[in-house]
Amino acid sequence: EERKGGSIPVTVPIHGYGLPYTMPPLAVDFWGDCILTVPYAIYQNTGEKEVLETYYDSMKRYVEAEHFWAKIWGVGKYRYIWHTPSMLHFGDWVSPEVDKMSEWQKRSKYTATASLKRCASLLSEVASILGKKEDEKKYAELASKVKDAYISVFTENGKLKKKEFQTGYVLPLAFDMFEGTDKENALKNLVKLIEDNHYCIGTGFPGTPYILFVLADNGYEDVAFKMLMNTEAPSWLYNVKVGGTTIWEKFDGMLEDGTCRPSKDGTGNMVSFDHYASGSVGEFLYTRIGGLRILEPGYKKFEVKPILGPLTSLEESTLTPYGKIEIKWKRENNDFTLEILVPMLTSCKAVLPDGSQKELSSGRHILTCKL
Repeated sequence: EERKGGSIPVTVPIHGYGLPYTMPPLAVDFWGDCILTVPYAIYQNTGEKEVLETYYDSMKRYVEAEHFWAKIWGVGKYRYIWHTPSMLHFGDWVSPEVDKMSEWQKRSKYTATASLKRCASLLSEVASILGKKEDEKKYAELASKVKDAYISVFTENGKLKKKEFQTGYVLPLAFDMFEGTDKENALKNLVKLIEDNHYCIGTGFPGTPYILFVLADNGYEDVAFKMLMNTEAPSWLYNVKVGGTTIWEKFDGMLEDGTCRPSKDGTGNMVSFDHYASGSVGEFLYTRIGGLRILEPGYKKFEVKPILGPLTSLEESTLTPYGKIEIKWKRENNDFTLEILVPMLTSCKAVLPDGSQKELSSGRHILTCKL
């Protein structure tokens, strides 16, 4: 379904419903990024390079399309700001911070530019894996120029120059675009936005998969858990509180009395109770609270480094090419116990909450520490 110019339709296969028939044949940030992120995720989880080789040319066409639409509208550093006026971008789609589709889309210059940086960096990494040295260098340089442009055009000393919004900080933080004191300031500014919003989610589709990671991985685990455990709308657990059994497109799509939330956002009262984006929180549960992180593709080597938050126990498992990984942990008073099943022919680095580490070979292991 890839277009000749490198763009990826927002639905694959194209089925004639909704947006595809109105879309121009150009790259759309984050939706189209799947041409890189999906093969890369498959490679990370299986260790099979073939999927990267199969899709490599499509990855390049997409990144080149992103860059084309950036540079065609700008000069100087603006040639690396992906902003296509009057053309379809979803922007900060369904962000609860604003209530108009036009406002979500106005943020597209931020989301699309961050998308270009992330995709260029990822393509450079894939090129390195496949031994394509010229491409590795080319796209690393592109990513660096996009990063510098984003920081120069949109921020000053780690603060957004215009109206602040959660996604505007989350994406450059997630994609390693801030450095030094700018990064520290950006984190503080993001946390203040979250605190002022009573720990409710403010990100749309692009920022939601990354916000908890940005917080927890940079010393703000407490803020991440306050967001995760919040039951007031908009939040993940508000959905559960009011009886939701699926993932909704909008965090506040249903009122507490069971009726649909009235919408004047310009989408024609669009409501979906079976959507994917906020379900991305599952990755945080597995890889941060459960602590399971891939160190070598295919889980040949992996890390278990749980962060506890207010929880007292957890069990998770995942199938790998080498067999099942199982993780169980619990805490009672000041005692912490971690049980890990390591598959044959793999190894595990276990990191306990007290900072102690242990290298584990295949088999079942029980580790303990004091909290």
